[in-house]
Amino acid sequence: MWIDTHVHLNDERLYPQWMDYVKRARENSVISFFVVGYDWESSLRAVNLSDFDGIYSIVGVHPHESSSPDIDNLNWKSLITEKTLAVGEIGLDYYKLYSPKDKQKEVFSKFIQFAKEVKKPIVIHCRDAWKDLIDVMKAERVWEIGGIMHSYSGSYEVFKIICEWNFLFSFSGPITYPNANNLREVVKKIPLDYLIIETDAPYLPPQSHRGKMNEPAYLPEIAQKVAELKNTSMEELSIKFRGNLNRLFRRDL
Repeated sequence: MWIDTHVHLNDERLYPQWMDYVKRARENSVISFFVVGYDWESSLRAVNLSDFDGIYSIVGVHPHESSSPDIDNLNWKSLITEKTLAVGEIGLDYYKLYSPKDKQKEVFSKFIQFAKEVKKPIVIHCRDAWKDLIDVMKAERVWEIGGIMHSYSGSYEVFKIICEWNFLFSFSGPITYPNANNLREVVKKIPLDYLIIETDAPYLPPQSHRGKMNEPAYLPEIAQKVAELKNTSMEELSIKFRGNLNRLFRRDL
């Protein structure tokens, strides 16, 4: 039994048929879903979806949306429910700079502070911004809440820093790509106690579905690759991932 720890059933491409995607996923032993927000509207959709069995919400602002003028005027605390697991996805993305670096860092800091206020872990997105990300994480003392490094693409050296701060490291479709040898080497080195998986659907489909829209039913392909890299069984991996998540969120999922 698998948990998709990062999926955008709230995305406009999946949301109209979200029940169909959940049904197909459950036919493939994916039983629970963490629906992750990236702005106010998507976070609100995540909360609404969490009314259904096996679906949990994560609410926040993606770094691409950091320049949105309404962020500070919205009542984010109103989105926190019993089934809200974390604050995210938040972080830094310098790849295309849809928002200025300073604004990204400002919003990232504010949402870490918000997560502390509501006593939730955080889910972090990072692309091409590792130094600044670590600097903000240190300044905001993220170890007080911990969290998840979503679709991790950093080095083993960065892992060794962040793993001390009560973080799990989530891997997605790219570990199945033929040219992702460096990423697979990182997976091999990271102890199982720190690993989880996700689809990030509708993004980052695994290799057998490259060029198509991703969906949570494809999660077992990612699990299979991790099982191969860690030389363990799918059953043992499933148990380990669930234990890691239960430890982070301090609840049975």
